[in-house]
Amino acid sequence: MTFLAPIVLTGLGAVAVPVAIHLLNKLRVQTVYWGAMRFLLESLKKNRRRLRIEELILLVLRCLMIAVLALAFARPVINPGGNGEVATGSPAAVVLLADQSASMGQSDGMHTRMDLAKAAANRFLDRLAKGSQASLFLVTDRVNQVISRPTDNLALIKHALDVAEPGDRTADFPGAVRLALDTLRPFAGVKKEIVVFTDGQASSWKGIDDIKTQLAAASDVRMRVEAFGERGEDNTAITALTAESMVPATGQLFGCVAEVSNFSSAAATGVRVTLSLNEEAPCDEAFIERIEPGGRAAVRLNVRFAQAGFQTIRAAIPPDRFPVDNQRAVAVRVVDQMRATIVEGTEAKSKQDRDGFFLANALAPVPQARRADYYLKVDAAPPSWIDGADLTRLELIALCNVRDLTPAQARKLQKYVHDGGAMIVFPGPNVDPTGYNTGSLKDLLPATLETLNDPGKNGEFAAWASGSFTHPVTSLWNDPHNGNLGTIRASKYYTLKLKTPDFAGMDAAKPQVVARYAGGEPAIAEWAVGKGRVALFSSGATSQWGNLPIHPDFVPLIERLLGYLTRRDRDSALTLLPGAVFQQTVDADSIGREFSVVRPDSKGKPRLGGKVELVNRDAVVRYRNTEKAGAYRVFISGAERPVAAFAVQMDPEESDLTAIPAARLAELNSEGNKPAAGTNAAKPSNGVRREFWGALLWLAALIALAEMILAHKFSLAR
Repeated sequence: MTFLAPIVLTGLGAVAVPVAIHLLNKLRVQTVYWGAMRFLLESLKKNRRRLRIEELILLVLRCLMIAVLALAFARPVINPGGNGEVATGSPAAVVLLADQSASMGQSDGMHTRMDLAKAAANRFLDRLAKGSQASLFLVTDRVNQVISRPTDNLALIKHALDVAEPGDRTADFPGAVRLALDTLRPFAGVKKEIVVFTDGQASSWKGIDDIKTQLAAASDVRMRVEAFGERGEDNTAITALTAESMVPATGQLFGCVAEVSNFSSAAATGVRVTLSLNEEAPCDEAFIERIEPGGRAAVRLNVRFAQAGFQTIRAAIPPDRFPVDNQRAVAVRVVDQMRATIVEGTEAKSKQDRDGFFLANALAPVPQARRADYYLKVDAAPPSWIDGADLTRLELIALCNVRDLTPAQARKLQKYVHDGGAMIVFPGPNVDPTGYNTGSLKDLLPATLETLNDPGKNGEFAAWASGSFTHPVTSLWNDPHNGNLGTIRASKYYTLKLKTPDFAGMDAAKPQVVARYAGGEPAIAEWAVGKGRVALFSSGATSQWGNLPIHPDFVPLIERLLGYLTRRDRDSALTLLPGAVFQQTVDADSIGREFSVVRPDSKGKPRLGGKVELVNRDAVVRYRNTEKAGAYRVFISGAERPVAAFAVQMDPEESDLTAIPAARLAELNSEGNKPAAGTNAAKPSNGVRREFWGALLWLAALIALAEMILAHKFSLAR
């Protein structure tokens, strides 16, 4: 046993006080002889022994009460640091780095890894020598300097630790160590140490070599790492939730693909995956029969929207000991109706021969009888239609085999796209590439039409690439289960030469390749122009130049391209990483009004989020408290339907709980895991710490009660 406050033991000297009072009271006794005293002599002789015993009992109780109080305030403890060693050493300046990444929420059934880290950090603080100072940094991908400057108020550090909880971020320890070294640099004449409390997750320690380099340059600072949690913990997680289609519309089935990964040493079997809308009961479910260790599997689930507006979708699997990654959410902006017009370059004798026949059927892939109820209304028109049309009513304009446009028509299309419209361009036999490259359309297209390749004249075809897609539109086909774009063939196609946005008068971004031919040439290119987007195909929209329009994947490709180009989420990013700021434009009449947010941790109840701000003449909802992964819905005060929604998704890498080898972490410990000289660093726990000051206080109270009862009893006349 030892004492956490041994200086208080000097209070044991107060035991002499009751003894001194007892002796002084005896000196105050005076003998007075009076006439009747002789009659009491016999009685006094009989009671003298009893009185002495009673006084001795009270004296012992009073001394014992003072001694017990002194021991209690000295805080006796057994196994103070988990190994029974007594704290010794000189004061130190210490920075505590506590891992606050999502993996610290992993539980063993009783305690999370964060709980273990807190307990170890508290033991370390208890063992620091008198006069030591400490700082506390909570480490994720950004460092939260809770106690930025070292302080000798260790109780403040403990309180900050007690209220800390795991976040949903990843961890960046090289950055945290860099800040810790900067914090300790001004201190001189004291021992300096960085102590890390972590679960040792491998993904958090990718920069371990960078840390070693930093420590080598700061020879006066020692470092030690305490890691908690089982090595290579098993875990099953939803690591991705993506929209199979990109246009969520009322009354239409909306497909989502949920990817489940197995970070375990054994196969996962019978995994149930559910899909919910707006935190309601599941509306669809699927079962994955088996996921091999280290493998992943995807399932397709559907949801149907009853109304337009912002909505959230959540996929979930049964809970386990790491609950944060057992669900994943996305937010969508559901449309009620959209309009598109296909501008056809030539007149056709029949519907099937029209330049936009296949495209029209891909945009509205339902029987003719159902077209009136379909969300997308598609019309066809000649180029002259552009002159008198109100383009602001349209979400999409497609040019199919249009030879060229007049300058007035091109300027009108340019304004339409710049203000947020979307356009798709298909070349064909009627197209004049010179007009596209240097004429009226040159400022709108992401690429120039170069050589017209004609492999079909030799009976050959140019095939599309079948994988390694990086664009959001085609990334779905990286999974072979969703189809194969590699079976698309072109008998004629233009070579697309991507442009650079360096011409004057246009607000355009760098072109992106949506799909390529097997030889690497772009098959589809797109870019942003102002608030809108334009996509250019290298081949035509009819079967005359290839099988693209009749390919099974043409409909989902056009649907995804439509959703991407129209960018129903263009006002903001609807999927964020934890901690990112959400921003969404709303109606101007909402400026100054309060808004509330239904958060993943609010159990369906809205919490005040702030007020609608005026930003660049737009009414903007801005929300920063996005540390928690899940679905968020934003409501203006008094409104029943959300004005915005978004989802926060944890980095899927955080679901892999595999730990870095202990030997690698030990490389960071000064002198092979030996605590820094002159500091009272806590060693890994080998036992249970027990303190007895509370029990001693209760014992002192009982002694005081016994003394009062006996004193009252002894004072009664006999």
